[in-house]
Amino acid sequence: MIEKPGVVIQVEDQFAIVQTLADSSCQHCVNHQGCGMANLTSMLKPKYGTVRVVNPLAAQVGDQVIIGLEENALLKTALVFYLLPLLGLFSGAIGYEGIIVIMQWPRQEILTIMASLLGLWMGLLQAQRINAKIGKDTRYYPIILKKFV
Repeated sequence: MIEKPGVVIQVEDQFAIVQTLADSSCQHCVNHQGCGMANLTSMLKPKYGTVRVVNPLAAQVGDQVIIGLEENALLKTALVFYLLPLLGLFSGAIGYEGIIVIMQWPRQEILTIMASLLGLWMGLLQAQRINAKIGKDTRYYPIILKKFV
């Protein structure tokens, strides 16, 4: 389970909106060493993100909480939203190239590019369709694990 601290800023039925501090994924920045970007970003205003989470602990506005997301949920959604458009892109180009070989048409690179973009668009549409289904399934939402009063 991936965990992150945050503060509840809004409550809606069984959900809560939690504000979290966006941290750097660079280990040198976390340790305040390295390229100096940590110094530059520390001078700038800290960046916050908001997340809609399931609220089984009935946390209220202002409560400090720990939110968590299952690794499987993150992996599945990342695969859907990254892999499907890429598969569409490549299958559009490869499919078109296969058709012109079978039909013995002359090769035109612009048509291959257009076929790949059409495949990308189809992959994005499919990802959007899956997103509509996943958006209603609370198994893919982060959840409040602990609250601190």
